Amino acid sequence: MNVFIITGASKGLGEATAQLLLKENNELILIARNENEELVRHAKEAGVALRFLNEDLSNHDKIPGMVKSILGSINKEKAESVFFINNAGMVDPIKPAGKSDPELMTKSIHLNLLTPMLITNEFLKLTEDWDCKKVIVNISSGAANRPIYGWNTYGTTKAGLDMFTKSVGHEQGTATNPAIIISFSPGIMDTDMQGTIRQADKEDFTNVEVFKNYHENGELRSPGFVAQKMLDLIRSDGMENGRVYDIKEFV
Repeated sequence: MNVFIITGASKGLGEATAQLLLKENNELILIARNENEELVRHAKEAGVALRFLNEDLSNHDKIPGMVKSILGSINKEKAESVFFINNAGMVDPIKPAGKSDPELMTKSIHLNLLTPMLITNEFLKLTEDWDCKKVIVNISSGAANRPIYGWNTYGTTKAGLDMFTKSVGHEQGTATNPAIIISFSPGIMDTDMQGTIRQADKEDFTNVEVFKNYHENGELRSPGFVAQKMLDLIRSDGMENGRVYDIKEFV
């Protein structure tokens, strides 16, 4: 049995990843604020065990208990592999520093950075004696590597997430039953997040016309395409622990 735990699984990359995993010998635990009824129906039709947990992951106080409950529900004797994909995220606030809403900045930092850090910490603690394949995937962004006007909060959270991934990967080198942790940058995809970006005011996001052109010119990758490339990578045996991977390496 292969267990896949995916945050932000009701839409976008999370939904596309779950759709590709509706196959025999997979068990899916999906976390999102809202349940995706189509995924639930497809899972029943395919005979795949799937359950949704309705959680607001920006509420970081609940994270340790949530992870403990999830892992406690898994039959570790039957689990050949366990994958935890930290996909949930938000691009807001799209504002230059000095104009952002402090509450929105805080929510972004909690969801994009603190939540995957807490999930990873709890996951590693509770699976320390599990000798199956264990993989943590943090969804990164090209914004982690370069400043983008108006994206100061988002880019900072993703840069922090990448450093966390590198640090934990280094630490796992001395673990008795090490987990593999990577960051995966999916590039520009045709998702709701891109819609949010295109609606930003030019005074807040000077590159908004560039992102509108990506959409109009058909340059956005489909979530399904990106999900397949990511799954091919994480189910392989050649991953480098702590590495930040980019979709451009695989297209």
